[in-house]
Amino acid sequence: MNTFQEQYKRKLESVEDAVKRIGTGDKVVSGMGLANPVGLLNALGKRAKAGEFDDVELILMGLILCDMEWFKPEYSRHLRVHEFFLMAPEVRALVHQGFADYQPSHGSDMPTLMTDFMLKDLPPGKVKVITSVSPMDRNGFFSFSTTPGPIVEPARMENTTVILEVNQNQPRVFGDNFIHISEVDHVVEYDFPLLHIPCPAPSPEDLVIADLIAERIEDGSTIQLGIGGIPNQLAKVLTNKRDLGAHSEMVGDAFKYLWELGVLNGKKKTVCPRKITGCFAMASTEVYEWMHENPAVEMYSQAWTNNPLVIGRNHKMVAINQALEIDLTGQVASESIGTRQYSGTGGQFNFTQGAQFSPGGKAFICMHSTAETRQGRVSKIVPLLKPGSIVTTLRTQVQYVATEFGVVLLRGKSMRERARALIGIAHPDFREQLCEEAKRLNLLL
Repeated sequence: MNTFQEQYKRKLESVEDAVKRIGTGDKVVSGMGLANPVGLLNALGKRAKAGEFDDVELILMGLILCDMEWFKPEYSRHLRVHEFFLMAPEVRALVHQGFADYQPSHGSDMPTLMTDFMLKDLPPGKVKVITSVSPMDRNGFFSFSTTPGPIVEPARMENTTVILEVNQNQPRVFGDNFIHISEVDHVVEYDFPLLHIPCPAPSPEDLVIADLIAERIEDGSTIQLGIGGIPNQLAKVLTNKRDLGAHSEMVGDAFKYLWELGVLNGKKKTVCPRKITGCFAMASTEVYEWMHENPAVEMYSQAWTNNPLVIGRNHKMVAINQALEIDLTGQVASESIGTRQYSGTGGQFNFTQGAQFSPGGKAFICMHSTAETRQGRVSKIVPLLKPGSIVTTLRTQVQYVATEFGVVLLRGKSMRERARALIGIAHPDFREQLCEEAKRLNLLL
C-alpha cells in the first residue's frame, strides 16, 4: 500500500460520521448538479429534520439530486438554503416564501463571491465543502469529474474542511479538475447513478431557428451551446461545417455528436486548441462515458470558462443563449417572469459579452416568438418587460436576436431601428399591436 492509499484509508469514514462534523453556524458548500454528494446531502437533511443543529447555511448552485423532504419552511431554521441558480421547484418555492436565499450572480463570479465575500474571514473549520468526485488514481488525485463548476476555489481555500464523496460512476475528466488526497480532510464512499438527461425533441420553431443560426456560423468557429431543443437541433445542421471548436459553460450531447463526426475537432480554436472546454455537464449517460479519460475533453472552474476575457480570446466565438422575453429596445429577460424569480443569470451575459470581445465573434439570443400561458398565446417580444422583470442581458450588449421568423442584428442600431427590427421577427399575429404600442412609446412615428 503506497502513501496515498494509506492517507485515503485513514481519512475514510461513513457518511453518517462525516455529516456529524457539520454543526451549528457552519456554512456548507455543495458541488452543483452531477457533483451533488447525494449521500452526504441526504444524511445532512435527516439531521436537519431531527433538529440536531441550528443555523447551518447550505450553499447550492442549481440542479439538486438529493432527497427533497427537508426542503420545507419548518426546517429552514436548522438548515437554510442559499441558492445561486434556481432550478429545483422546491428551492424556488422556499425562496418565494422567504425561507431560502437567492444570490444574484454572473456564472463567472460565483466562485469568488464565495471565497472573497461569503466565506471570507470565518473561523477555521466553520466552512465545509462537500462534493462528489471520481475514485482516486494511483497518484492520489480525485477528479471533480463532470462538474468542477464553482466548487474548485472553495475546495482549495485554507482553513476549509473538505469532505469528498467518492462515486464509482463519476468519470475521470481532464483539465484543471483535480484535488489531491493531501488537500482532503475526510472521504466517504457512496455510489449513485448519474442523472440521465435525454435530448428533448426539437419543436418546429427549433428546427427553423437552428437553420437560421447555422447559416451564420463560419468554418473554424468556436461555439457555446446550452441545453434544449435549439442547441441539439443545431448540432444536426452543423454537420457540413469544418474545424469547429467548443468553449462552453455546459457540455451536452451536441458536442459528443459533432466530435464523433469529426466536425468538432478544435483545430482552429485559439484557447486550448483541439480541446472541448466546459465547467459542467448535463447530458445522457453516453456523454458521461465518452468524457471518461478522453483527452479531447477538459473541464475547468466556472471562473475561467465564463470569464469574458478568456471567452473573447477564442477567434470566431459564437455564443447561443435563450430568453424568456425581450422588449422593443433589446432588453433581455431570461431568469424571471415579472417579479417571480424563475432561474438564475448563469453564463448568458458572460458569453454574450465574451463573444463580442472575440475577433469575428457573434452572440445570439434565441427564443420562440410566442408562448402559451393560462391566458392564451402571448408574444415573447413585448413593448415593455413585465413590471419587476430582471434584465439578464443589457440592451447595450445584445448583438443578434433570433426567432422562427428571422434573425436581426441590434448592435449599432438606434431605438427606432431596434423596434422595427424586433417587430419584424415577432409573430405576425402580434405585429400590428406591437407597432401601436411602439408608437405610444415614441419608438415609432
